[in-house]
Amino acid sequence: MPLKPGDTLHNRYRIVKLLSVGGFGAVYRAWDTTLQGPVALKESKEITPEAETQFLREARLLFKLKHPNLPRVFDAFSEPGQGMYLVMDFIEGQDLQELLLQSGGPLPEAQALPWIEQVCGALEYLHSQKPPVIHRDLKPANIKITPQGQAVLVDFGIAKAADPGVRTLTSARAVTPGYSPPEQYTSRGRTDPRSDIYALGATLYALLTGKEPVEAPERNLGSDLPAPRALNPGLSPHLETAVLRALELQPEKRCQTAAEFRTALAPPALSGPTGTQVILGPPVTSTAPLGPGGGGRSQALPLPAAGKWPWGW
Repeated sequence: MPLKPGDTLHNRYRIVKLLSVGGFGAVYRAWDTTLQGPVALKESKEITPEAETQFLREARLLFKLKHPNLPRVFDAFSEPGQGMYLVMDFIEGQDLQELLLQSGGPLPEAQALPWIEQVCGALEYLHSQKPPVIHRDLKPANIKITPQGQAVLVDFGIAKAADPGVRTLTSARAVTPGYSPPEQYTSRGRTDPRSDIYALGATLYALLTGKEPVEAPERNLGSDLPAPRALNPGLSPHLETAVLRALELQPEKRCQTAAEFRTALAPPALSGPTGTQVILGPPVTSTAPLGPGGGGRSQALPLPAAGKWPWGW
């Protein structure tokens, strides 16, 4: 039975409202009566001894994580007969799924790409842990955008350490159609950092086209994945290439790291007159005289902004 507003857990966390619910648990907004602030409470209904062992192992792992694009996990506990709980920062703002619905179509590249770049940074950090931490549920609904424009990767309900010797429980094998890679659909499939690359590529596909990708099992059976530029002809060709590479069904054909994917998203460098590689930035206004009688009129000059992306990175 879902928790009700006003219920208090662990003699500390008072439920404010239900945020989302799934087959194995729910997420609540709660109030920390000790520290007097909002928190997110992630509930797992899997309460077998095996599930509790895995839950506590992964909670300790998440507790150690500190990154500006990730929420802090600062408490974990179980309630007899009810469930197990992770307590995390409550992130104010809207998620990318909400922003997509509001837009009614694709988001502009200049808006979506800085957020995806930030998520790449979070994945680089997660995957650099020993053992790597795999999020395994990356999708637009799990990326919050704060009022300050910061992207935060949330909901670590099925995150796990990449340990081939540890069997994944049924509750941790949940999938999201369109966003989960093929290896996440079977108990024999092994998820690794490249699984998150697929999900991030699927997320960017949705942001830039306004459509969810075709589900991985359907693609394995022969269904075609529409090219991003077929759905959004104004999309930059290099972005289409990067997204399709991230969405390769075979992990070895994808970008192998989040850093590699972030590099693939960058616009191609152009050769300057001396053979140097530059990236052109937006036009810069100059008030220099235009020659005799120029009178200091303004002129738009396509000056290169070395190291800058066209959208201001």
